[in-house]
Amino acid sequence: MKSLIKTLLASIGLELRRTRPTIGTFPLDPYFAQKEFIEKLGVSDPVIFDIGAHMGETVNRYKGLFKDSSVYCFEPFPDNVRFLRSRYSSDPTIHVFDQAVSDSCGMKTFYVNENDATNSLLPRDKSGRRYYSKAAAAKTQLDIETITIDEVMKQHGIESVDILKLDIQGGELMALQGAEKALHQQRISILYSEALFVPHYENNPLLRDLWNYLQQFGYTIFNIYDLYRAANGQLRFADVIFVSKQVRSNVLDRYKAEP
Repeated sequence: MKSLIKTLLASIGLELRRTRPTIGTFPLDPYFAQKEFIEKLGVSDPVIFDIGAHMGETVNRYKGLFKDSSVYCFEPFPDNVRFLRSRYSSDPTIHVFDQAVSDSCGMKTFYVNENDATNSLLPRDKSGRRYYSKAAAAKTQLDIETITIDEVMKQHGIESVDILKLDIQGGELMALQGAEKALHQQRISILYSEALFVPHYENNPLLRDLWNYLQQFGYTIFNIYDLYRAANGQLRFADVIFVSKQVRSNVLDRYKAEP
């Protein structure tokens, strides 16, 4: 009977597999996983940096999960900044910055693409196979102001960041390099970042580069989510949660060992 079922499923492109049962209760959704971490850390009013806020999609997710949170949004594209400031003008716990977060404070070229969700501090890669849609091709360039995470924390008296979310299209490593002091002092608890597996932008870092950089400060991978693949099956990008040493010891290592 099992063989017949497998044959029928195969005829429509499906496969029957035996899977290992899930051990434990940690949520599989990345946002609920972050909520689990924050609750187990006993934080009731988390400080969240939403870097690459776009039009507020993740701001709303976080405010829905953490109603008493303070969210610092960073979005350099002028049209989106205007939208965010209008959208959240009545909420004093949401702060909108019209700067790009990077490895230094100053001015940089911002590459605007047809799909504004793919705007980046890096130009589109043209050296190999195209792994991004033609609908997200290069459009124009802007000169924008940049700031570092360390400088933001210093200017606004922020002692620690509970969640650092990064979705800046290949600029993630530069943003982390601008947070060296905070990372060294373990003042960031949870990092939720997009990571690339193949070039989408010129010299964009890959997951291994983010991992290697964070590892020197004691941050480790917790889980990988929402894997996106190209038409040829190549893994393109995913979202990754990294945690600090304190989060690992105070939350994860308190779960029972594997049976």
